[in-house]
Amino acid sequence: MKVYLIPGLGYDHRIFERLDLKKNQPIALDWIEPKPKEDIQGYARRMADRIPESAEKITLIGHSFGGIMAQEIANLRRVEKIILIGSIKSREELPFYFKAVVPLKLYVFFTKEMCIRSIPYWGKKHGFVSTEDQELFKSMVGKQSNHYLQWALRQLSIWQTVVLPEHTQIFHIHGDRDKTLPFFLIQKPYFRISDGGHLISYRRAEELSALLVDLL
Repeated sequence: MKVYLIPGLGYDHRIFERLDLKKNQPIALDWIEPKPKEDIQGYARRMADRIPESAEKITLIGHSFGGIMAQEIANLRRVEKIILIGSIKSREELPFYFKAVVPLKLYVFFTKEMCIRSIPYWGKKHGFVSTEDQELFKSMVGKQSNHYLQWALRQLSIWQTVVLPEHTQIFHIHGDRDKTLPFFLIQKPYFRISDGGHLISYRRAEELSALLVDLL
């Protein structure tokens, strides 16, 4: 089984660095720069091109927006399993404030400079509890371009539910204290992590690792 990890919006592979998947050796797919006027399907096609053709079965593990990208890739390549971590599997699970981003053109304010300066005000609520957590976020988002960040936020805002192929299994793991993608909107999660926030892949890595190993 080939396992690929896709981080959340603005994050990179370090959001998964505390996971221990035992004999499975995952490969991280960090974000690439979007082309001008590229839609999410075109972007997913380029992400899928980074997964070598193989007779082996493929599992995609996606955190947050990375889970959305995993579903888009599964429409292009044969994927046996998708494991969502703090993500969504339908537009109905997307909170209203993300749906309002494009109609109100709020994405123009979404820059890495704004994210870095403002994290003291919103960081703890969204899972970046310690100074170490916040410094990690600053380092991750600081690597991204503003073009990518604004593109990704627009795509999240307008994303429509993907109808997955019948052969693709999907498992949804979500923290019940997630303030970014609230748990109360999540329909039939596979597993609920009690008292878990949006960063369960980092802050609840031991518990999450055990779940992932079982699923793999």
